Amino acid sequence: MLFPLTSDDDIDTMDFGKIHDTIQASQMPPTTVPREIGIFRELSICVADVNIDCDAIRGVGLAERPLLSLIERERKNSESRTLAYDLITPWSACEQVGIGLDTTTKAALEPSPLTPSERVVLFLHGGSYVLGNPIAYREPVGYLAHYTSLRTFVIDYRLAPRHPFPAQLHDALIGFNFLLAQGFKPQNIVLAGDSAGGHLCLDLLLLLRHAGSDQHKFAGLMLISPLPSLTLHGDSLASNGDHDYLVNLPMTSPNMPLRLFYRPGAKYNSDYKQELKDPMLSPSNGSLAEFPPTIIQCGAAELLLDDIRKLYNKLKVDNPDTNIVFEEYPEMVHVFHRFLFRPESKQAYEALQTFVQSI
Repeated sequence: MLFPLTSDDDIDTMDFGKIHDTIQASQMPPTTVPREIGIFRELSICVADVNIDCDAIRGVGLAERPLLSLIERERKNSESRTLAYDLITPWSACEQVGIGLDTTTKAALEPSPLTPSERVVLFLHGGSYVLGNPIAYREPVGYLAHYTSLRTFVIDYRLAPRHPFPAQLHDALIGFNFLLAQGFKPQNIVLAGDSAGGHLCLDLLLLLRHAGSDQHKFAGLMLISPLPSLTLHGDSLASNGDHDYLVNLPMTSPNMPLRLFYRPGAKYNSDYKQELKDPMLSPSNGSLAEFPPTIIQCGAAELLLDDIRKLYNKLKVDNPDTNIVFEEYPEMVHVFHRFLFRPESKQAYEALQTFVQSI
C-alpha cells in the first residue's frame, strides 16, 4: 500500500526521505504527445536567472517565511538549480500563427512568443503534491493544447515530502516569472491545473494578487477536478467513496498525502488544524476576488465534488461580474479527462476549447 495508515504515535520512527523515495518509485506511467496532434520539447529554467521580488511576498501569510527562506537559500546556493519543464506545441497552434508544419520544429519549440499577442497555457499538474511530472501528463495535456490551440508549458515542480509546502508554489512562481522574462504578458497566459495542480493555481493567483502590479490578471483559469482546500468537509467524501478511484485517507494519518505536503512530521493537533485554515492552504477561507474568467470541471462521482462546488460558489460570489463556469459530468470520477476513450473526456476538452475561445 503506497500510503499505509499510520498515527501520530508513529511519527518519530517515520523516515520521510524513504517515504518520498518509495512514492517516486511508484510514479505515474509515462505518456507522450500523439504525433498527429503535436510535438513537445524538454527544456529547463536556470533558477538563478529568474528574478523574484521578495518585498512583494512579505505579508502573504502562512507562506511568507518558508517562501522567503527558499528564495534566500537559492540565492546562496553556489550550484544553481534547474527547473525542468515541457513545452507542448499542438499543430493547431502553429496553424493559427501561420507557421508551416514543415518548418515548425525550431520556431514552435522555442520558449518565446511566436507573435506579440500569442496566448499560452501555464499548466500545473496534479498528483496530491507527492506524485506526477510532465512526462506522465504529455498525453492529456497534449490534448488540452490541441483543443485550445495553445502552446502549453508544463512545470516539473518539486514534490513532497522531501520538498514540502511552499516549494511547489516557489517553482510555480519561477515558471510564471520565466514566461514574463521571455516576453509573454500575464493577460496572454491561461493558468491551468488538475487536482493538486488546481490548488497550486489558486495559490499562485493569491500570491500574485498580493504582490500587486496586475500580474494576477491572467487571460483565464482552467481548473480540472481541483483540490479546493486542505480542510475538506463535503459529504461526497463519504457518499462517493465507492465510486471514485481516490481513497479518502484520514488526516489523522501522518502518511496521508496532504500531511506529507504540509509540514510532514508535525502532529495533527489544534495548532496544525488551525494552520490548515489559512487561505494559502484552503483558498475558500479567504477572498477570491479579482480572479480571471474561470472554468471548473469535475465529475459527479468524485470524492471532492462537494468541496469543489463550494469553491465554485465562492468564486461566483467574490467575482459577480466575471464569467465563472462550472461543469459537473454525471457518473465521472476525479480527473476523468485522462480516460480518453470516454466520450465525456472529449466533451470536456471541447468545453475547454469553447471557454478559451470566449476569453
